[in-house]
Amino acid sequence: MGLSSTCMVFFLLRAATSLEFYDPGDDDSNLNTYFTNDYISAKLEQLQQKYPKLLLLGSIGDTPNHNKILYVTITENAKFWQMYNRPSVKYFANMHGNEIRGRGLLMKFIEYLLVKYKEDDDVTELLKTTIFHIAPTINPDGFDQARRGDCDSTQGRYTSDKRDLNRDFPDHWQSGTKLKFATETKLLMKFAEEHPSVLSISFHDGSLVVNYPWDADPILRSGQYAKSPDDDLFRNISAVYARNHRNMWDVRQQCTNGKTFPGGITNGNQWYKVFNGMQDWNYVYMDSFEITVELGCCKFPYDAKKTYTDVWSDNFKSLFEFSRLARRGIHGRVTDFRGTGLEGARISVESVDKDVKVRHMMGWYWRPLVMGNYNITASKDGYYNLTRRNIVISEEEPYVNVDFTLISKTQVRFKRLRKRRSVE
Repeated sequence: MGLSSTCMVFFLLRAATSLEFYDPGDDDSNLNTYFTNDYISAKLEQLQQKYPKLLLLGSIGDTPNHNKILYVTITENAKFWQMYNRPSVKYFANMHGNEIRGRGLLMKFIEYLLVKYKEDDDVTELLKTTIFHIAPTINPDGFDQARRGDCDSTQGRYTSDKRDLNRDFPDHWQSGTKLKFATETKLLMKFAEEHPSVLSISFHDGSLVVNYPWDADPILRSGQYAKSPDDDLFRNISAVYARNHRNMWDVRQQCTNGKTFPGGITNGNQWYKVFNGMQDWNYVYMDSFEITVELGCCKFPYDAKKTYTDVWSDNFKSLFEFSRLARRGIHGRVTDFRGTGLEGARISVESVDKDVKVRHMMGWYWRPLVMGNYNITASKDGYYNLTRRNIVISEEEPYVNVDFTLISKTQVRFKRLRKRRSVE
């Protein structure tokens, strides 16, 4: 693959030093409590009223217990986010209702982005160039059943109809077949289709590590390394998150459960096998390069203030540096000869057995890659393929524009027919 991905990691680590630390919990003490689902709704509505140009509040849908799964879209001119040539990053938390750190982390992240816009150059640049879709809880019914101080049990883990959301997505090893999904799963899949993301994270608790695909491979035993086509990329982006964390990378600081993770990262199947997980589904079906971040050992610690203060200070830089990775690799536009975007076209990398679909009506695409020299092909049914060769991703130029204009096979046949008739 050419240049080492390690170079990219250290390049990004150096970029993190300019970020200004601020804890939104210092100004709103509720953010350092185990706030309710109703508080999330009220707080996000308040933020939308205060920052209408930056935040768009929406609902993914209603749960069986009539909780709304709320999300926010944050970017410059958020109301018109679909009109901008910007990559999207998706952050979800509280998939297991009794794993609570991600709720506090994402609520603080949302407020930080809004407060620091125009005050901090890094935040301002991020919101000018990146779109965020953030849902602090995707299993509010489960949270309502969870118990404070319960580190290990499964109370609150499941949905109200007893489904484990991280075992409920279509499995690519079985051609995506599944007969019945939880209400929340169907809503999350629909949301992913309507809000395509380049990168994504699902936040959990129970360990301190970044987990990346594959989460499962039917041929391999649990405990064996299951390498995805983008293994280099996943190891790289996972390392960026872990190395910017206060102590995730340090095996001496990891959970005392008999398992350590060098560098703070692990391949999913090598840790333990998980079929029908959201992480692999997003990668295979949505072309979203998703990792799972385990934020802490105890799932629901008793001390809320310490928990949410620590999780913010520990993960503050990691969130920002991961977000910046959406603008690493290649990006561009796929059009026909008239300049019309070709939604549904595919972007192929010669050395990687994983295509990415063009999911924007304008033909814009984004394809994360580690540093190296690549041959990139754009294709679409009814058009001739086009390959751009020797595209170099480097530390000096980590985000390269590669546009494609595809020629219609019908157009070529028509020209040939017209030429033949004119000769006759």
